[in-house]
Amino acid sequence: MEFRILGPLEVAHEDVPLQVRGSRQRTVLALLLLEAERIVPVDRLIDGVWGKEPPATSRSQIQICISSLRHQLSAVGLITTRPPGYRLRTGDHALDLADFETRVAAGRRSAAEGRLRQAAGAFRTALALWRGPALHGIGSRLVRGGVAQLDEQRLALHEECLELELAAGEHQRLVGELAALAAAHPLRERPRALLMTALYRSGRQAEALTEYRRTRETFIEELGIEPGEGLRRLHHAILTGDPRLAQGPDGGPAERATVDRRHAPTRVPRLLPADVADFTGRRAALATLLESPAGASGEAVTGDPGAEPPTGPTAVPVTVVTGRAGVGKSTLAVHVAHRLAARYPDGQLFASLSGTGGPVGPGDVLGRFLRALGVAEAEIPAGTEERAEMYRDRLAGRRVLVVLDGAGTQQQVAALLPGTAACRVLITSRHRLTGLPAARRVELGPFDRADALEFLARIAGRRRVEGQQAQATELCAACDDLPLALRGAAARLVARPHWTVADLNRRLLECARPLDELSRSGTDVRAAVAAAYDSRTPGARRLLRLLAVPQAASFAPWAGGPLLRTDPLTSQDLLEELAESYLLEVDVDRVSGAARYRLPGLVRAFARERLAAEETAGAHRAALERYLGALLFLLDEAYRRGGHDRGPESGSGGAGVTRWALPARWVSQILADPGDWYGRERPWLLLAVRQAAEAGLLPHARALADAVVAVWGQWRAAPGWGGADGAGDGGAPRTSRAGARAVLVAVAGAGGWAVGPGTAEAGDEIEALIGLAGAYRHRGEHGQARELLAAARRAAGNAPPEAVTRLTVALAEEGARPAPPEPARLLLPKVPAVP
Repeated sequence: MEFRILGPLEVAHEDVPLQVRGSRQRTVLALLLLEAERIVPVDRLIDGVWGKEPPATSRSQIQICISSLRHQLSAVGLITTRPPGYRLRTGDHALDLADFETRVAAGRRSAAEGRLRQAAGAFRTALALWRGPALHGIGSRLVRGGVAQLDEQRLALHEECLELELAAGEHQRLVGELAALAAAHPLRERPRALLMTALYRSGRQAEALTEYRRTRETFIEELGIEPGEGLRRLHHAILTGDPRLAQGPDGGPAERATVDRRHAPTRVPRLLPADVADFTGRRAALATLLESPAGASGEAVTGDPGAEPPTGPTAVPVTVVTGRAGVGKSTLAVHVAHRLAARYPDGQLFASLSGTGGPVGPGDVLGRFLRALGVAEAEIPAGTEERAEMYRDRLAGRRVLVVLDGAGTQQQVAALLPGTAACRVLITSRHRLTGLPAARRVELGPFDRADALEFLARIAGRRRVEGQQAQATELCAACDDLPLALRGAAARLVARPHWTVADLNRRLLECARPLDELSRSGTDVRAAVAAAYDSRTPGARRLLRLLAVPQAASFAPWAGGPLLRTDPLTSQDLLEELAESYLLEVDVDRVSGAARYRLPGLVRAFARERLAAEETAGAHRAALERYLGALLFLLDEAYRRGGHDRGPESGSGGAGVTRWALPARWVSQILADPGDWYGRERPWLLLAVRQAAEAGLLPHARALADAVVAVWGQWRAAPGWGGADGAGDGGAPRTSRAGARAVLVAVAGAGGWAVGPGTAEAGDEIEALIGLAGAYRHRGEHGQARELLAAARRAAGNAPPEAVTRLTVALAEEGARPAPPEPARLLLPKVPAVP
């Protein structure tokens, strides 16, 4: 069986043409042939056939297309099913594209050995395989995008072939062919440069200068720019009769002709990975990355007339794209690189610098790049420094786009930077690489919610997502709006069409290891976070694990100290290390300028996994006790700074609970305004009471509850707190006594536990009921104590969260005896959700 795609799609068996019937079948076959020997997902086939609006039966129709192709081609094992799609295996079957690549490789081997005519002959036989534009007549957007690179390869090879033949002294024969090529592609500078050189060597200097004038007029009229620096230098060399442009005495090129013998021939590498069909959003980042570098010149040509010094910038333009794991840096860089490829006709190089076995060394990458540029294996130096010199030398005077994905350090990429401004470099990294000189920096964040929903719809199905908009929004939030996590979630939905979006949300909420749900179907969210985690120092890794101990979603800079049992300055350095690699996010208050560190939801899930795997239960509990002790210390200090000689720890609730003292200068900074500090920390203080009670640390819970209520009572008369009529003796609300009296009167008079309306505030009622329940519990009358707590629960609906913290602890203490009728967790204060 023979397959031909370098022109209209043709299939033949023993030289007898076979007709592939049906436009859908032809499109599916074209996509499989373009990626022969590779698995093509069903979603990509659907996109190729129907575009953005496939029918509901698209999957079954693709199956029908595959079945029809198998029947029409009658070749056993040609198309195999391999999840998540299909693979076409050529095996003993011929594919003209594979033949083309084989002949090109043979030509480049000959060129590397200096056999220019043999190399050009191999290139001519490769070009003869083309019968027109690749897959001509198939209108699928995805197919046309796939063959665009093939057509570019054909054109670049034609230029390379002509350049070799020109170097071999065949300038007179090539003038007509070069003129036709330049006319067909008026904005490509390489054919113009070769034509001007051929005309000059043929004794037609005036025509060569006329060709430059026409080119300049076209560029100014069509693009509004001058021709590139290389073409301008060639024009100057022709004007001055530079001897290095002349033909050598042996019929070959002179020492430095249009094609430099040191670089003859240079292979045009096309190493970019495939672009994704479902690329979504990123409009601002795209606008920045697609903008031409300041002062960038047009396409450079080979040769070095050298009479005119270079103008404009001389530093290679470097753009660094940074962001957290899974945010889509690599996808964005590859998408941008494909859109920039036409501006860099001398090739596109790509390397992933973060392999599965660890960082990839620059020496290994340079070896790959040099081979892709046509350097024979025997000529590649052994040392990294010499490889870097040869690499820069090979790229000098050429326009090549270099994409370095997943850089770990600036030292890793320094040797991979070209030496001239005609090239351009895109770097992606989970680190900011602040020491690397970069013309532009793009910090990529998660999708905004609209783009996240659009991305989810493109993969999981528009009807499915739009029909469950609220649930889809929850799913995006659970995935932190990260493209990688969303792709994993969408893949789960596609693999299970009977699931609703709500079903997946429920699994993410109830699953002990939510990353398992998002790390299937070929998408490994856990691995992406683990790569950033593994690159950190041991201290930073342990701190990340311990940050999962408190249930708080955000942390003040001092919080790492008690968790890690170290001083605040050391812990802050480790927090900054985690933030620099995007494992923590930093929120800065616009008014106060205070910074807080926040664990993103999926990073928190990963940190919990590592906490369970790498820390003992004892270390976990000790870290929690130290963290709670630090909160108690700060609450005591805040209470004292309100004008009280003794803090809340002097009461029974705080006795015997160890505080974690912070350095005085840190305390002065943290509690410069105790009321403001309490307002910022309020939800996390209340959450700490709940966590202490649930963990069985009842002394800590009781002490925290007492301290929270005391500090709250001290500051709630301040503007913005509302509620009370001021603070009374000892900092307690003046209505507490009235509330307690009202409760006792109601109990004595009515024989029940309900508090009459208007007798006291809800918070005071709860405090009084809890106190009365404690008295009954002391007397051993636990049934009556539980009834009082139940009454407090009924009053909790209108109470401030600070008052409810006391009830939380009271219920936890009562939990050692017959349980109250409702679970205590229903009484917890409403605080921001913690993943």
